[in-house]
Amino acid sequence: MKLDNLYNAGACGIEQALYLGSVAFNTEDIDAGVKLATIPKNHVITRAVAIVKTPFNAGTTNVLTLGNKVGDTYDADALLDATTITAGTAGVYQKQLWIETSSADMDIYAEFDETGTDATEGTAEFYVFIMRLPE
Repeated sequence: MKLDNLYNAGACGIEQALYLGSVAFNTEDIDAGVKLATIPKNHVITRAVAIVKTPFNAGTTNVLTLGNKVGDTYDADALLDATTITAGTAGVYQKQLWIETSSADMDIYAEFDETGTDATEGTAEFYVFIMRLPE
């Protein structure tokens, strides 16, 4: 989803909370990263939030991350890493950031990796706070 419906995206300094989407333990291709949204160029991500609604329950480890991709460069945990999100416990997990999209759009991806027995449940929602930068 491209976030074309931003409130006054041309105004510098107006921070907005954006819902990116949700994933589940069985979301197709979740282990390779699922694209949730595209943040337009010339914006900065100031905070990322994950809300684990239903805990992920794989047998040994449950690793949920929120990453980004610009061009061909993919960073699976650039926004929220495994030390920030405890995927096996319901709750709200967030991190203050300053990640600029600069001159190119930035794709946002959620990824879930597990070990041990396969998860049979788990859901999470993702949000980011962004604001426009001066050009």
